[in-house]
Amino acid sequence: MSGSHTKVTLTQENARLPQEHFFSKLPLAGTAVGLASLLIAFMLGRSNSSYFFFSFHVWWLFFLSIAIGAVFFVLIQFATKSGWSVVVRRLAENISMTMPLFFVLVIVMAFGTGTLYHHWLSHEALADKVLQSKQWYLNIPFFYIRTIFYMIMFTWAAIYFSKRSAKQDETGNFEITYKLQNASYPFLIILGFCVTFAAFDWIMSLDPHWYSTIFGLYFFASCYMVFFAALIIATRIVHNVPALKDVITVEHYHDLGKLLFAHTCFWAYAAFCQYLLIWYGNIPEETAWYGIRENHGWFYVFVLLCVGHFIVPFLFLMARRAKRSRNLIFAIAIWMLFMHFLDLYWLVVPSGFEEGPQFGLIDIFCFLGIGGLFVALFAAVTRRKALVPIKDPRLPESMTYENV
Repeated sequence: MSGSHTKVTLTQENARLPQEHFFSKLPLAGTAVGLASLLIAFMLGRSNSSYFFFSFHVWWLFFLSIAIGAVFFVLIQFATKSGWSVVVRRLAENISMTMPLFFVLVIVMAFGTGTLYHHWLSHEALADKVLQSKQWYLNIPFFYIRTIFYMIMFTWAAIYFSKRSAKQDETGNFEITYKLQNASYPFLIILGFCVTFAAFDWIMSLDPHWYSTIFGLYFFASCYMVFFAALIIATRIVHNVPALKDVITVEHYHDLGKLLFAHTCFWAYAAFCQYLLIWYGNIPEETAWYGIRENHGWFYVFVLLCVGHFIVPFLFLMARRAKRSRNLIFAIAIWMLFMHFLDLYWLVVPSGFEEGPQFGLIDIFCFLGIGGLFVALFAAVTRRKALVPIKDPRLPESMTYENV
């Protein structure tokens, strides 16, 4: 279905961020804030190193999950030959290009391995028959071989698709689109396994006695959901660039809102199925994990997640008008970022601090540190390229797209 649309001609020049746009100043500011904040967090963590590593791990997973979601979004758009998403796909490509940052930050996680994964690295674990049977998988060399493999694959996918998409802006060669479509299929299969096993390694193995075969799906649902929240925010921020005002329309916000709504429900479905099966089975090895997270101060976090991560966005996003309001969908997206953090905090921190949440200055500076570097790298990539793929063969379809 097509309507009347303003004729817009996009070029390498007018589709870029203007030099005076505040986003162009974020690489330097974000780097300064990020490095200074990480230094402060490290200094604060000297008196509480255990909590520092848990907090760092939460925020590392938080921003990494946005980048992982971006990689999957780009691959899925090419695999499905999607037309509507072309005008927002470049921002997703730029978000995915932050992946090398998390590769570097794995070094910090390496120093905290003994703290984070003490349950299967301690001397007591050697006498545990359950953990003995898992030692072929839960051991330091194999753990980091897997982690490096996951990061290489996600980084390779991000760089491969982003660079070739940008190359098409220069050459206008439509063959690039078709080659990326073909490449997306094997990448999706490989990365599907990577995100599943990464969820097992980075989060589930914090409590090595516990297991859930649906946990990989749960983590993927979180990654994809929070990516849409981040994409809505990024789109709203750059939307005031003159050339984009008639390119990214309310129709695109509507679809992003629908996808955020759908994957909020998808996350709730995965979370409920996991909880229901464990509750019904009532196996001590499985229920103990929830037992910790439903007692002490963690019970209130559990309730807030049920309400804030599903019921609140569900009620708001059901309305068509909400999804077509740029400001309202922007506010909901920010709320979902907070809920995603709360979800990861609830998954990770009880493994080391069963008595309840410990949120404090360390968390704030870890957020500013990793978040500052994430925003700096995203802004640096964004200001170097056109904000939309100006020579993509499906760009006209995307610019005239309307929801039925």
